[in-house]
Amino acid sequence: MIKGKKRRLLGSVSLHHACNDGSTVVLPTIFPVLLTQGLLIRSYSDIGTTVLVGLVTAVIFQAFVGHFAKTRHSRYYLALDALLVGTSLILMTQSTSYWMLVLFFIGMRMGTSIYHPVGISWISHIFSGKDLDRAMGFQSAFGNIGVLLAFASTGFLAQHYGWRAPLFLWGAINLVAVAIGLYLSRNAYGKGEIAQQIEDEKEPLSWTKAFHGIKTFIPLMILGGLAWGITVNYAPSLLNHRLGVPMSATGIIMGCWMAAGTLSAFMYGRVSARLGRARTLVYAYIVIAVVAVIFGLGRSVPLAIGAFAIFGIALFSTYPANLSFIGSSVEPRNRTAAFSLASNIMIFGNSIFSFVSGRISDTYGINAPFLLLGAMTVIILTYLVMMIRTGRISADGCRIARVDPQ
Repeated sequence: MIKGKKRRLLGSVSLHHACNDGSTVVLPTIFPVLLTQGLLIRSYSDIGTTVLVGLVTAVIFQAFVGHFAKTRHSRYYLALDALLVGTSLILMTQSTSYWMLVLFFIGMRMGTSIYHPVGISWISHIFSGKDLDRAMGFQSAFGNIGVLLAFASTGFLAQHYGWRAPLFLWGAINLVAVAIGLYLSRNAYGKGEIAQQIEDEKEPLSWTKAFHGIKTFIPLMILGGLAWGITVNYAPSLLNHRLGVPMSATGIIMGCWMAAGTLSAFMYGRVSARLGRARTLVYAYIVIAVVAVIFGLGRSVPLAIGAFAIFGIALFSTYPANLSFIGSSVEPRNRTAAFSLASNIMIFGNSIFSFVSGRISDTYGINAPFLLLGAMTVIILTYLVMMIRTGRISADGCRIARVDPQ
């Protein structure tokens, strides 16, 4: 049981994760409205370009945060995250052209770039062993809750009150989170504890050794970003344009995806204790490959709803598994850099395949990105099985990176 200031700090980090991840899906969820009504977005390629520009911004800014935030552990970083995101979402409502929308989207992505290198690094510093899996699952679940609420609210608000309404709402939520997060994280560390952490980590950060600690898991992180990007950016259009689902119902279906994912993240600690992290990933990837084909070829709305729920359970068990592997595989002084690299790799998978998906959707149809997701999952699953069989990844626990002394 997590108690005391650890619980409060985990609560603060989890709150920011919910606001952070929820905000990232608000604009993609209203893409179908903007495209159908000819407002700012004119084609699927515009969607791909918007996502690519935002994610390239995130890669650059996140690397800067990962380097600068080392040893500082300031709770004000997460407050700045929410402030930038909230302000940018509200400014998006004033967009009068496509490129003005992209400009404010860049501002939002700068804000969301802060969470992963800072928030997850905090978790890995404070928790270890089984508590690390529990804490990773907990904060991951809150990120899913944020996305669930964003999907459920955005579709309804966009259909009944216009495309600006969900942007206003989530902008305001982030601004409120600034104050709540600072309150929860007050006195999170005593002065002696902060001094000890800085003493433990004062050696120069090594991006090379951080990369060495995560390199085995790079294909898995690329797949995580790819799956997230394709689903968030193109599933609403798949449901609305291919299957004829109304926007309000589309939000509910996407919310079911996130609800299943949230349950999966909360249960991850127990599942990993029974199966091991690597086995959990193998089973999850098998499921993802199957449901991706269903999305790509099926035309049944009930089948799609069931598949989305199963997809959520599988996909969102992979994120805490990969993060726990990384947290256990990298020296404490390099963890902020490692999580920055890991998140940037996921963003790379997200951005490249989201951009490509826009192009192939214009040419082959909105179902094409999901067939691409199925094919890539099979490739990564094959890689994972090979790594397990060769001992590069243990089937029943974490892999500790060998780190040479300075």
